Amino acid sequence: MNTDREAPVELAVQNVSVAYNNGHVALYDASFRLQKGTITALVGVNGSGKSTLFKTIMGFIKPMSGSVTICGEPVRQAQKHHLLAYVPQSEEVDWSFPVSVWDVVMMGRYGYMNFLRIPNREDKEIAERSLERVQMLEFKDRQIGELSGGQKQKVAIASTLIYDTKLLFFDEPSSNLDYEGIVQFQAMIRDLKAMGKTIIIAEHRLFFLNELYDKLIYMKDGSIEKIFLKGELTTEDCRRYGLRAIRYDSLVCENPSVPKQAVTHIEGLSVSIGRRELIKNLSFDVHTGEVTAIIGKNGRGKTTLGKALGGLLSCNGHIGYGNRRRQRLKTAYYMMQDVDYQIFFDTVENELIPSSKRKDESYLQQAAEYLHTIDLWEKRLDHPQELSGGQKQRLALATAFLSGRRIIILDEPTSGLDYKRMDEIAKLILHCAQEVPVLIITHDLELLFKVCNTALLLGENAYKKIPVNGNEREIREFLTASVF
Repeated sequence: MNTDREAPVELAVQNVSVAYNNGHVALYDASFRLQKGTITALVGVNGSGKSTLFKTIMGFIKPMSGSVTICGEPVRQAQKHHLLAYVPQSEEVDWSFPVSVWDVVMMGRYGYMNFLRIPNREDKEIAERSLERVQMLEFKDRQIGELSGGQKQKVAIASTLIYDTKLLFFDEPSSNLDYEGIVQFQAMIRDLKAMGKTIIIAEHRLFFLNELYDKLIYMKDGSIEKIFLKGELTTEDCRRYGLRAIRYDSLVCENPSVPKQAVTHIEGLSVSIGRRELIKNLSFDVHTGEVTAIIGKNGRGKTTLGKALGGLLSCNGHIGYGNRRRQRLKTAYYMMQDVDYQIFFDTVENELIPSSKRKDESYLQQAAEYLHTIDLWEKRLDHPQELSGGQKQRLALATAFLSGRRIIILDEPTSGLDYKRMDEIAKLILHCAQEVPVLIITHDLELLFKVCNTALLLGENAYKKIPVNGNEREIREFLTASVF
């Protein structure tokens, strides 16, 4: 069956090449056609050209050759007619701006309102339906900065659904979603497809796209290497091309080591945000050589717990390495989801080497080894803000492990990373966890089974810490079924 002839073409990319001002050619001779009411997965390692292709189609980058048409119109005309919409990676959105969830979503209707930007009944109804689709209507009056990472991602999706567009682009939509959120996203994508929308999803986590996509475009080094049709991508292909797993049921614990003696104890810990008590009476031990996954649904308090343990939030209860917040700031290191908040200096090298360590030869040697390990040696004199999202993530991780703190807390350290970079970070974590306990807040099952030997399950009304080895099925069911 030739669907190219049977369905109208919504997007046509013809011989598109893109070069940046520094002369780097980021996209080579890209060509493909997408039909109305289809779902396309765009995959490839970090730096393969996916973002450049996205930005070119959206009209943010002008190609040096080739053409892009949307519903038969040039990109500029398609933009004027609201034919396309884009949901960026969560890290690209400024979530610190003091607005409510409702305000964020309603911004999507500005193009349809009068010059006073006063919403009418139709605008409000559309905004409510968009929030209902992602199950965020009950949070409409909540300040956006108070939401979890996954909840923010849902709001970003809702703000795009408010448009009456033909073409929808999603950039790493699952990066901060729990598995319940991913199931909701799958259902939403199916609904949009049934409505005749054409959808492109750039993703690393492929397991939830395996039953959704009509085409899967694999990119490598700025070129479209191969196009798979529905169901053609196999587990062997994923290994061959360095892609994330398309099935999770075969994942097993790769770090079965038994943690050594306890180095600190947390007893009766409670943490609140405003009047909401997110963590209540939590107790557990932390051991030498232990890598603990902190898992649970979005909004369950994972990040709140991490910030409290890292000294960024006040709490009640006993923490063995520092009951006072200032003590914990000196003894623990918390790496944020958005690592931009922890990047301060003018060069990559200076991020890793504080002034107090300039004459410490052993530290300088260790920092150099880390730069090679995270593949940033050639960029050591570059400004950190010039790095890609994945490169910043690796830099922040190296900074955490060079900090000399007694405990390391990582919040979604592999968000938006391809398999190769995830594997590199996993090896770095395992190397460093020999000397210092590591707590990892994550939805990434591949990372969890690769590095973690224990898991702290944050349920609705109970907490439970278990070994990963031998409990793989329970952990999978806890995350994917969202039941505890």
